[in-house]
Amino acid sequence: MDTQNLSPDFFAISNKITRETLSFCDTNMKSIQQWAEQLNSSQLGDSSKALLNAIIEISELECQADIKYQLIQILHPLLEQTISFLEKNFISGYMVNSGHQEGVTDLTQLFRSYLARIYNHITFELSDILENTNFSIFSMLKRKNLQQIRLISLYLALEQLNLLKYQQLLLYKSARVGQWRCAHQLYDLARQHNFEDQEIKDKSKFTSSISSTNTILDLYKQINLLDLLNTHQLRPVEIYELYQCSFQWIKLIKVTTKESSLSRYVINLNKDFPPIINNFQNESDHQRLFLETQALYEHINLVNLPGHKSLSKLEKDNLTPSLVFHILNILNNSPERRFERYNFTSSIQITFSLQSAHYYLSNATPFEDTLQKEKDFKATSESQFLSSWHTDIQSTWEIESKPEDKVTSPKSHSSKSRKPILDDENKRQVYSCTIIDISVNGYRMKWSGDIPKQLRTGELILVQENKQSPWRAGVIRWLKQVDSQHIEFGIEILSQDITPCAVQLFVNKSSTSYHPALLVKKDVLNETSLSIIVPGSQLFKEQQSITLRLGTDEIKIYLTNAKLINQSFTLLDFDLLDDLDTTKLNSFIQWHAESIKKLDLWDSLK
Repeated sequence: MDTQNLSPDFFAISNKITRETLSFCDTNMKSIQQWAEQLNSSQLGDSSKALLNAIIEISELECQADIKYQLIQILHPLLEQTISFLEKNFISGYMVNSGHQEGVTDLTQLFRSYLARIYNHITFELSDILENTNFSIFSMLKRKNLQQIRLISLYLALEQLNLLKYQQLLLYKSARVGQWRCAHQLYDLARQHNFEDQEIKDKSKFTSSISSTNTILDLYKQINLLDLLNTHQLRPVEIYELYQCSFQWIKLIKVTTKESSLSRYVINLNKDFPPIINNFQNESDHQRLFLETQALYEHINLVNLPGHKSLSKLEKDNLTPSLVFHILNILNNSPERRFERYNFTSSIQITFSLQSAHYYLSNATPFEDTLQKEKDFKATSESQFLSSWHTDIQSTWEIESKPEDKVTSPKSHSSKSRKPILDDENKRQVYSCTIIDISVNGYRMKWSGDIPKQLRTGELILVQENKQSPWRAGVIRWLKQVDSQHIEFGIEILSQDITPCAVQLFVNKSSTSYHPALLVKKDVLNETSLSIIVPGSQLFKEQQSITLRLGTDEIKIYLTNAKLINQSFTLLDFDLLDDLDTTKLNSFIQWHAESIKKLDLWDSLK
């Protein structure tokens, strides 16, 4: 079976029931159990592909909801075991320069998304049966069994959405269209039938999940809290630390149907949005919920008091001073817009990614040529740095393993080499978008037609209003699906004083590699600051010394404060290790600025 990647509106479209039988085994519990046991002798790539094919077919299978529940329950522990192994051994560190890692990441998200879809379908189908069927006195046992399956299925669907959201935060990816509405609908169903706070006992009986959340209400509060505390300034390790603490903090979060002075956030159950700041308009709407976070704020605020003893060992192990400041800032300040928007309609040219930005800012010069070195070095090409889903998902199926490497006890794996389907020129494509409105520091735009993979929150882009205006670097801050053909997205401009350069990274003791980077210059109140954009979220970190290549010169810099961390790039302040290199750095920036002006002059005379 040919497997494609998830559509952007995976959670918004209905689950199509088109299959009468399963292709890989008979449609009964005994047969699927035997099939699952045989997977233990398969290589990881083969078993992963077979498992994905299996859950896709089960999602499409036409059968009774309780039968589908029994079938997926047999595979669920094996799926969790496979996901856990893939995350630990192939996606640890979340380094985006590895196309293989990104392919494995997409595979784990496929697993979780289909599990959520299957359990969601079972939940609502059973709910429809329970509400529209008159059970006789002799069928009350069956009714009670169906109610229990509905409860567990709803819990497991919301748990998968929770785990999917956590991984999206780690990778700086936004939720898919319909994902939030799906979570809201699941919780609303539990709330309507008064089992949202019913404890799920002996969860190991149902799956291999080790989640410490025991109720649907806990899961729902956690997924909302994770989103509230998320900003693109957090490192993956800090997101992990917040996630660990969130299991305790959900007890301090309150979800209510009535608005009060403490109702800081509001949730619209009919909208595909996370919780937003409550503007206290006192609107009457039974489809709204309110989140109170004051108790959590007061709890975290105790950290600032001398001799505080209120924090648990888990919090003490994970909470750093910067995270404490971050949480208090989020829960206490109003995230109002800093700049007013103005109506302005026009078209604008944009291109995605750090590699593309480096290419166009270097006057359409390939990265290897900008290094001005003999070709005896290792340069990270764009085809190596970026990946395509169509290539990555295929490579996931081709994971090599030794004969003794099973899904149950894997030891070592390596990916086969493969040729990328997309070439570098296609990845440097320039697109035209429509500006809806502007602010002092950014744009709101509309995208029509096919959506490129790079159109995602946290992606670095270049924008150019016309051929005479300079390229300006920005970052995509948010995305919103307007309808099936249009997406709106917001861009924050970082700077228009950008200089392409390169950074050197040591691969091992005898080998180094070069990566594209951008110097960002900003003038604020007559003070000039320099920072650098480097690839990835984990390749380069604070308190790290690296080599900066400026044409034919190389200088040493020391990375200090991370100002922005996204999946595809990190923006960091830096200091020169040798003050004498200041002249070299300034001269290179000036030389690039002058070369751009001359190029624009000749273009204008054509």
